[in-house]
Amino acid sequence: MSSDGNQVVREFLGMEATELATQWRLPVTEAICGGRGNLYGGCGLAAVIEAAEGATDELTAWATCQFVGGAVPADVIDLVVEVVAAGHRMSQLRVIGTVRDNLFLTGLVAVGRRPEVAAGRWEQMPDVPPPDDCPTRKMANEERRGGLRPRIDERTATNGPDGFLTADDDGRSALWATMPGGVPAAASALAVVGDDVSVGVAAAVSADVRARSIDNTLRMVELRETPWVLADIKVHSVGEGLGHGNVNLWSQDGHLLAITSQSGMVGPR
Repeated sequence: MSSDGNQVVREFLGMEATELATQWRLPVTEAICGGRGNLYGGCGLAAVIEAAEGATDELTAWATCQFVGGAVPADVIDLVVEVVAAGHRMSQLRVIGTVRDNLFLTGLVAVGRRPEVAAGRWEQMPDVPPPDDCPTRKMANEERRGGLRPRIDERTATNGPDGFLTADDDGRSALWATMPGGVPAAASALAVVGDDVSVGVAAAVSADVRARSIDNTLRMVELRETPWVLADIKVHSVGEGLGHGNVNLWSQDGHLLAITSQSGMVGPR
């Protein structure tokens, strides 16, 4: 069931297949790192999803990734997929990522689909200007954009006169994001563009802070190719050194694609 979208994301990440469908390699390059030179969390979750889908030829319904170490350029992450429980409609997988035999990440993924017996959508896409009418997102420390950021075009849909992303009083902010050629219909692509809780924390609290991801979680709603994705960011709380929030990801034409959530350690940028 691997699609052209999967191949696009694998090439974007630089993932490498091995002789075994359950084993994958991710050479860490600057192109998939954030501003501090470590692997970008959304790229880590995307690699977990691609490994799981590549091993099973099934679609992701839910995925989460816990980071317990750091990976920098020249490192290679070895990903191994294990089927924990195989069901008729849904299977549960574990993905272990190691760097030089040291644990780097642990991922859990549910793949498969159940027959639809009910349907409904209650979330509403925020009313924001289209991406062409929004400015490119500015960062407090432009020198810390990292290698990934120039590859993702981001436009602030909620912004002040200085062009920085700003949040409303309820902790909500929004930005448009796209990958080269648009966002393909792949859960892994949404993991890349949906890693925005840290961005929302800075918008809600101060541009001088960041939330370093402890985890990244993706809940799939609908697969749909789209030129741009709107990240509708909601920060729920910041305190005691932690920030928590979620992001609704919308297609440009108003379809809810997925929901991401994160917890992060809040500190100086």
